[in-house]
Amino acid sequence: MTNNKDRNSTSHKNGHVVRDYGAYENGIKMNELKVEHFMTKSPVIAHANVNFPGGVDIMTAKGIGNLVVIENGIPIGILTEREILRYLSSSGKIPTDKLLSDIELQPFCKVNPRCTVLEAAKKMITEKCRILVFNGRSDSEDDESVRTLDRGDGDYEFVGIITASDMVRAFGKQTEKDPSLESVISKTIEYVDINDSIYSAINIMYDRNIGSVIVVEDIKEDTSMVDVDKRKRKLHGIFTERDLLTKVLSKDVSLNEKVKDYCSTEMLTADMGVSATVAANIMLISKIKRLPLVTGMAEDTSQTEEPLSSLGIVIQKDDKHKLSAIVTARDLVNSFQSN
Repeated sequence: MTNNKDRNSTSHKNGHVVRDYGAYENGIKMNELKVEHFMTKSPVIAHANVNFPGGVDIMTAKGIGNLVVIENGIPIGILTEREILRYLSSSGKIPTDKLLSDIELQPFCKVNPRCTVLEAAKKMITEKCRILVFNGRSDSEDDESVRTLDRGDGDYEFVGIITASDMVRAFGKQTEKDPSLESVISKTIEYVDINDSIYSAINIMYDRNIGSVIVVEDIKEDTSMVDVDKRKRKLHGIFTERDLLTKVLSKDVSLNEKVKDYCSTEMLTADMGVSATVAANIMLISKIKRLPLVTGMAEDTSQTEEPLSSLGIVIQKDDKHKLSAIVTARDLVNSFQSN
């Protein structure tokens, strides 16, 4: 049997205590959650002269959603699933005549490994950027001066990236904060029918600036209703940006194929009212970035909730539960940093 001492080691480096935040350690203080403990070190990179399809191939092969693009050894931006959606939505394909340097990449902000995850989260949300981690080349600098990293790139060494999912993993290990998700969850659910095309799902995701759509099917006994937009529909699955990369683009699947054959049907849900820390741990354990939230079918929430979908339909998970909202990893980051 392994005890906590064995699973969570402590060492010393350059006079600093370095803790190994294993999967079993919880109850860490918020100010002890440092970027260096949760970031991805030496992340996957691509040179700016790689063509766009080549960059997408790297992302699918490595199973990543953030590809750091460098030029002359310095990061210039990040290729994400959002850029892929943009081109697929507008032209239905990834252009072969564009290099990564030609793409409008996601901007990034810089933090030091020794800053807290909470500080990095605030920067991510307030400045609407991805977060890259840089080490000051001079050991004589104090923590405050390198924390903001306002000087030129040449003064710092690129050492990692910390994503929203990394931050969720960190926040799930602390017990000082457990904020409500009420102000960050989305109660307007975007959906596609099981017989809609992958291309239709891509268009909705890009137009609405979201990373997933719910896939639904008609409930047979309701098909005789006159107003089709008021039907109850049954939850079939969820189609995400990651599904697009791993199940569609990596296998050269036509975007005209039905989305039902390429969505994730084994969906984990949680009850509305779940706390941020519980939601964070569900995402961590299940390795997901989006968590649908459900309420009981008998609950009367008409006075407190927005429409359950863009067309006001009711999406049932089963006979007792309906889909009422969805929370993402970035929503969780927003919730923790704003409290």
